[in-house]
Order: sequence, then structure tokens, then C-alpha cells
Amino acid sequence: MASEKVESQPNTKMENEVASFVQSGRRFRCLSCHKTFPNKPRAQRHCDAHHVDGAATPALPKKCEHQCVLCNKSYKSASLLRNHTRSHTGEKPFVCTQCGRSFMQPICLRVHMATHNGQLPFPCGQCGKAYATPSKLRIHQRIHTGERPFTCPDCGKGFADPSVFCKHRRSHAGLRPYQCKLCHKTYIELKDLKNHERSHTGEKPFLCSDCGKAFSRASSLTCHQRIHATEKPYKCTICNKDFTQLSSYQSHQRTHSGEKPYLCPQCGRMFSDPSSFRRHQRAHQGVKPYQCDKCGKPFRQPADLAMHQRIHTGERPFRCVDCDKSFVASWDLKRHRLSHSAERPFQCQECGKGFAERSGLSKHQRSHSGERPFKCQICEKSFVVSSSLRKHERTHQRTEREVGKKKEESTTCEKCSLTFSSVMDLRNHQRIHPELRPFRCDQCDKGFVDRAGLKKHQRIHSDVRPHVCAHCGKGFLLPSDLRKHLRTHVKDIKQKQEEEEEQITTITLHPAPVEPPPLFDPLVSFLEKVAEGDMEAIDPSSN
Repeated sequence: MASEKVESQPNTKMENEVASFVQSGRRFRCLSCHKTFPNKPRAQRHCDAHHVDGAATPALPKKCEHQCVLCNKSYKSASLLRNHTRSHTGEKPFVCTQCGRSFMQPICLRVHMATHNGQLPFPCGQCGKAYATPSKLRIHQRIHTGERPFTCPDCGKGFADPSVFCKHRRSHAGLRPYQCKLCHKTYIELKDLKNHERSHTGEKPFLCSDCGKAFSRASSLTCHQRIHATEKPYKCTICNKDFTQLSSYQSHQRTHSGEKPYLCPQCGRMFSDPSSFRRHQRAHQGVKPYQCDKCGKPFRQPADLAMHQRIHTGERPFRCVDCDKSFVASWDLKRHRLSHSAERPFQCQECGKGFAERSGLSKHQRSHSGERPFKCQICEKSFVVSSSLRKHERTHQRTEREVGKKKEESTTCEKCSLTFSSVMDLRNHQRIHPELRPFRCDQCDKGFVDRAGLKKHQRIHSDVRPHVCAHCGKGFLLPSDLRKHLRTHVKDIKQKQEEEEEQITTITLHPAPVEPPPLFDPLVSFLEKVAEGDMEAIDPSSN
């Protein structure tokens, strides 16, 4: 690392008013706010204007300043003020002629155009990834070095990117001036609001040139393109697992450390990553802002909505390379891939049972501990897994009108208004309405009310029999079928044991009768010898 030479402002003001900066390579860095400058005079001017006693202070007002009427921030020139004003108005007058993306400032457009022209003159010496500007390269290199020079004075969290650091500081100040008009969610920056609004409009302007998939955010497109390039720049030093995103890498590291920094203030549950924490909070609030335009079903997250919509479109983008079976969700494919492998790396310390996933082991361990962490807020009933809680919560979601319905109304078909004497008769009738069974098999077109029923049915078309009997090796589609089968083994074993016990009792209490040896009769013996032709026995003197 280049040596840093400390420079200090000449003592032309008060004796104790000394603001310092250091030279790091070709740039000069302020010791108070860590801002960098290309030359010494600019660093000196910055320290004179903004820092007294090494602490950050507002710039002194000048007569020539141009002040923003919206936030009262001041600038030295009218052009700088115009650039700033666009952050309030959202105006982006500088448009890329190749992809249509727009920018607030011309320098941002020039940097962006370099990505189209292939002009990325600043490559990383460690991984080879290139950048359009040296500042972006420096931020990237901190991933390899682990350097986080920007530390939050409120919570002590460190940052590698100064823009992310500034955004984080605003979160402590509580400044969230940009509000969504549809769901009233607030944001720190305008660009975050714009990204959020696309979740309501469905707009996806960022298109992948390799597969044509569209995205609502540029960052999502960048992460997706790494799949085509097989690029995973973030590597865990403990288990050597690679990641395409920094956030995924950071969340993964917490699985090794056990750190769970996100605490729910309502139930005290802790989380290792912010996305799981936000998803959990929506469960408390009951907020489901994302609605399906086909069936009207609401969802808490846009990702859940996107996955649900595949039911209507029939899209199954995740395909198994071994058996060519396809799936709606990536985790369904991951779970299916385990059926091709006998690996069970997560083992229970109490009973020795092995699991393919850590989540499966965690759920199983609750059967030993009796822990039921998922609690219903209405009736306080608790559950081992979150899916059971969600299923239970639906029982509370009936309105007073539905609860007060008469029996005749509850057995009326909502499609054709026919009334039946029982719920079972109604269900049998509803099979003639395919639209009431939206989960359809792609091989035989049979419809099902829920996804679980469809999954069970699809095993009929495959050779997968995941539930295997340990006694005879026979495979079954469902765990309930395996349990029924195991009862036959138990019955046979009990019957065999009873037969063995009965046989032992019979032998012990009622021994088999022993026949006495026959009495010797000379006449009988003589006649037997005559019949056998033994004449010597009759007349021994004949010799």
C-alpha cells in the first residue's frame, strides 16, 4: 500500500483550527470525512471550507452561492445547482442512444457509454474485472482487501462505497422524503422510489441480451448476467463457496459466525439477512401490496407474485440436467436434485438422522426440543414450521359474513349456483369446473385445488419413489403410503413372534409322547422270518 503523507493547513487562522488531509497514491484524502480529491489545492480548499478542529462543519455561507429552494443546499455555480435540482425533479435529460437509459448528468452518460463501446480501461489486478472509472475500480478492490474506510458514527457499521455510506447515514437521520402514491412506502432516494414504482406498473426496461429476460432494476440485470458469464466474484474463505452478489456473500458468512443482527421488535425473532427480516415484518403487518392481475391473489413480495404468475403462464424455467424435469421455483429444483444424490451432510446429534438441507435439520431438531417458534397472533396457538402457521392463519381470515353463512349457502357452487346437501357433494360437483382447479398437470392436464396436490400427482408420471422402506426396499410416492406399508411389517413381526412363543409353550407344556419299545413275541418273530424266507432260522440242523 502506498505510504500516506500527512499534510496540514498552514496556521493562518486560529491556532487550534487545523484541518488535515493525507496523500494516498495520486489522490488526497480528508482525515475528517474521508472525501478524496485529485490534487492538493482542492483538498486544501475543502478543509478550509468544511472542517474546523478536524470535525465536519457546514460550509461557511458565501455571497456567490446558489441555493436550492427545496432543501436549502448551496452550490458555487448555477450549473452545479441545476444538476442538484434534477435529484428533486427526477429529470434525466441525457439519454443513451443504444439502450435508452437516461441520466441526470453528462458525465454519468459518458461513463455508461463506455460499457457499450467496450472501453473499460481500469481492470482489477486480482480478478480481471474492468471498470470505466478509477473510482469504481477502487470501490471494487475493497471487496478483495476487505477494506471499509467509511464508518458510521452512530452504529459503527463500515462501508466500502461512499454513496452507500451516505445513504446509510440518512437512514439514521430518519429522512425518507420520497413516498409511493399507491402503497405509501417511503424511500431515502428518488431512484429507490422509481425502482419500487416499477413493481406496481410491471415495467421492466432492463433487457438481457443473452436470453431476453427483462428486469425492473439495472442491478438485477447485472446480477443475472453473471449467470451467463458464470462469474461469481465473491468467495467464502471458510468453505470456498462462490457467490454472484455481495449481499448473498455477506448473508452466507453469517451462517458460519451465527450472527443474526436483525431483531424483530414485535416477537423478538432474529434474522441473519435483511430480506428475511423485511419479509417477516410484513407477516406481522399483514401487508400484501403485490396483486396478481389474473386471479387477484395478493402477495407480500414481487418475487412471490412473479413465481405465482408462472402458474397462469405455465412457465417452468428451472430444469434438472439429470432427468430433464422442470420446476417453477429454484428451491424446488434444488430439493429435487437431492433425489439424484444420496448425500445427507446435515446430521442430527440426538438420533443420527441425516438431512440434505440445513433447514430440514432445524425443523427436525424441534421435534426433540419441543420448540414451536411460530405463534398465531390471534389465538396464540404455536407451530413447528412457518408453513403450518400460514395454513392455520387462513382459518382466521374468514369475514363475519362468511362465518354467518347458512349451511345451504356454504354448499352452493360459486360457479353455477347449484346447491348440494353436503360439502363433499359440492366438491365432487366442482370437478366439472376446471377454472376452480388452477394447478394443472402439464402431462395429463388434470387440475388440482392446490400446489401440494399437483406435486403428489406428478410423481405418478415419474419413476421417483422418494419414501423407501428400510425393511424390504420398496418405494412409495407418499409418506402416508410408506407408513401404511410399515404397519404390515409390524403386523408380520408381531404374528411371527406370537407363533414362536406359542410353539415354545406347546413344546414345554405338552411334550410329544414317546412310544415304548415293543414286547418280544416268539411266534410273531417266527412268522416274520418265514415271510422273509430265512429257513436257517427255522431249521438250524439243515446245515
